[in-house]
Amino acid sequence: MPVFVMPIMLIIYLLIYGIWKKKKWPIYTAMIGLYVFSTPIFAKNFFKFIEGTEPRQTTNNVSKAEAIVVLSGMINQVKSTNGVYPEWMDPDRFFAGIDLFKSGKAPIIIFTRGKMPWDNATNTEGDILRKFALDYGIPDSAIVLTENVENTADESKAVGKIMGKWKHVILVTSAYHMPRAKQNFESQDFIVQPFKVDYKVDQLNGLTLMDFLPDAESFRLLNTGYRELIGRVIYYIF
Repeated sequence: MPVFVMPIMLIIYLLIYGIWKKKKWPIYTAMIGLYVFSTPIFAKNFFKFIEGTEPRQTTNNVSKAEAIVVLSGMINQVKSTNGVYPEWMDPDRFFAGIDLFKSGKAPIIIFTRGKMPWDNATNTEGDILRKFALDYGIPDSAIVLTENVENTADESKAVGKIMGKWKHVILVTSAYHMPRAKQNFESQDFIVQPFKVDYKVDQLNGLTLMDFLPDAESFRLLNTGYRELIGRVIYYIF
């Protein structure tokens, strides 16, 4: 559903309408919209609104909990000369979970078995992360995997089945995804200690001329934030 209301689709709708009705204003509006949406200054500020401006925490700021929960969404499985090979997309979630565990913040670390229905890969993301965690010295007895999940709501319910009456967790996910993830876990009666990682917007640099020039990466960033905003609205309603 989000595909039909994404910024690029809104621009296409305006162009189609302008050509169909032989009107110039929709075409001009589409051109201006494409320019504005693609500028770093607009995209970054919009994304700051989505992911928040809180500084990244360190493990020293985190209290102890009953489990560290690392949400899926960081592995891309590609074809290789020896079958399927996992490549990192956003590894911060994984390494933050490892650091939290090694800092003694919880006795177990939970990875979710993220897998979409159309995904033909044999291993889920959780299975892959478990192998990586073992390589980084995490004992097998401390690693727990959920059942297969498709989205954040599934992840919160699956972790709930594992935790039972124990509800205090350190939740690790991308900064822009945290509000929706926290809401889902709290709806399952978890006491959530959020640990945001994978910040997309660099908040250290000042404005330059390049911030006013459109580029594809900024438009991609805008679409990522816009999709997350739609997800929050849908989760809030339902």
